[in-house]
Amino acid sequence: MRPLPACRRIVTQAFLIAATLGCVMAPASASGELLVMTEEVYPQSYLRNGEVVGTSTALVEQVLAEAGVAYRLDMRAWAAVMQTAEARTPMLLYPLARTAEREAGFIWIGQLDTLEHRIYKLARRGDLQPRSLDELHGHMIGVVKRDARETFLLQNGFRPDAELLSIASGAQGLRLMLAGRLDYLPISPDGLAAACREENLDCSQFEFVMPLGLKLRLYLAASLATPPATVDRIRIAWSRIFDRSATQRLVRP
Repeated sequence: MRPLPACRRIVTQAFLIAATLGCVMAPASASGELLVMTEEVYPQSYLRNGEVVGTSTALVEQVLAEAGVAYRLDMRAWAAVMQTAEARTPMLLYPLARTAEREAGFIWIGQLDTLEHRIYKLARRGDLQPRSLDELHGHMIGVVKRDARETFLLQNGFRPDAELLSIASGAQGLRLMLAGRLDYLPISPDGLAAACREENLDCSQFEFVMPLGLKLRLYLAASLATPPATVDRIRIAWSRIFDRSATQRLVRP
């Protein structure tokens, strides 16, 4: 049996500062370990008792164990994850939405999940009754900086600062809605439920408005600076795991 690679799940105070202030500093990778970065997004990757867990986290760790790759897992604000990947740092990142704008900027290893966001508002806001995305213009919408939702809304003509307010997380977005600083928040149903639990909020305060109209494919990806030999090992491990899974489904009585 192949020994498991050394792994440290790192959740530093720097992540908490970055999430709050939008800081984009990122740590250097430890010697001999591949840096793996993620953000907090439920249920794919989130904190439980100070440890990074989640459906995508479990699969990524399984793939890296299969590949025999030593790594360090670090959770940061999404802007910091993206800036680190673009700074010629050898690394993996997840869950990254695969979009046309990002296609050439990353090495795509495997699809982890799909995600559809919805638009929510405060249930008590009877004055907000939009029937289309265009009718959200003139209102304030919370978006995570450099997230696919921000890109989508910018492409649809929404104006930074005037209509789009940068937030660190869905939980912060809910707080800002309750404080009257946001009118709408695009978030997945699972993300909404997790944010309500995190903030100890009654989710019935928030009401579904409409689908955002953006279906995302979430991937494990590598930065362009990641050595090809490392990428190949991880891709081979990914294939072995899914080949075994397919075989097990075929032979199951």
